[in-house]
Amino acid sequence: MKRILSFLAFLICIQTAHTQQLNVVFIGNSYTHYNNMPKIFEHLAKSKGKNVYADSIAVSGSTLKEHTERQSTFKKIKSRKWDVVFIQGFSRELAQDSATVATETIPYARILIDSIQRYNPCASIYFYMTWGYADGYELEERNNTYEKMQENVKRGYFQMSRVFKFPIAPVGMVWQQVRELHPEINLYVPDKEHPNPSGSFIAACTFYASVFKESPSGGTAPERVSLSVVSPIERVAEKVVLNNMAIYNLDTIQHPALEIPPVLNFNIAEVWTNITITNKTKNCPDIKWDFGDGGTSRKANPKHYYKKSGTYTVTLNVYKNCQHYILKKRITVSKEDKYATSKPKPKKKPTGKK
Repeated sequence: MKRILSFLAFLICIQTAHTQQLNVVFIGNSYTHYNNMPKIFEHLAKSKGKNVYADSIAVSGSTLKEHTERQSTFKKIKSRKWDVVFIQGFSRELAQDSATVATETIPYARILIDSIQRYNPCASIYFYMTWGYADGYELEERNNTYEKMQENVKRGYFQMSRVFKFPIAPVGMVWQQVRELHPEINLYVPDKEHPNPSGSFIAACTFYASVFKESPSGGTAPERVSLSVVSPIERVAEKVVLNNMAIYNLDTIQHPALEIPPVLNFNIAEVWTNITITNKTKNCPDIKWDFGDGGTSRKANPKHYYKKSGTYTVTLNVYKNCQHYILKKRITVSKEDKYATSKPKPKKKPTGKK
């Protein structure tokens, strides 16, 4: 006798794209901590319905080399399961010639990346491209105008992206477009280097579009940002990022925590204490079954024998893109049915007919 069992209860998914918190950390300097930019990004994302936590390790003037010399950097990397990590170098550091970037910056980026991947193997890593000073850096001929410095900063970040195959969040390019299209919008504090609140809002909008692959328009800006500049900045960030995904390698990355969870399902058929499972879950080859009695299996459609009658929880574990999904079903199996149905059948009474 074979029966399809109904389940008493089920539980789907310990992580979903809609409820899981996305943990984001910025490794940078004053371009990151001015105006508390990570929290501007967090506030913008939350206003758009995203569950985001943002933090940073940012020390003014820090190069990537100096970050590797501080234990506080590695302590922050290890402090939480980070889903997204932004790495931001010192602007003049990345504005040097390619040979200097190769010897003075990239080796230290590698040290940071190795640590990130060791403690957060599923993290998505981005390079945070910064911007040129308003009038350039007069002490270096190669960077003594905004245009020269911006072009050199861009070149430095593309060099790192080619080496490590990580995408670029092109804050500097959005900054450049806002300068060109909306010269009335001031983005700098009086030192003409660091961002004012509008400049930090450019960064937040660029990060939002880069991570979520959608427009930041309609989100909430800080009160310190004039309402007259919010929409122009949002539109430029949308255009620069979403129209150039391949250029910045942003089309190669989609953080697993943002993916739509797979639909888990399976059926259980049993003959007394023997069960056969038919897995209905699609496109999820990395699975593990737990039969509730200590037995496990990695087969797609396993069979299992229970030594004792009882109620057990069968658990399907699915591992996909660094995420762990679960579906549980409870079943009751019994040997008694087998004994009952194995009794000899009663003999028919004679009818008297010959």
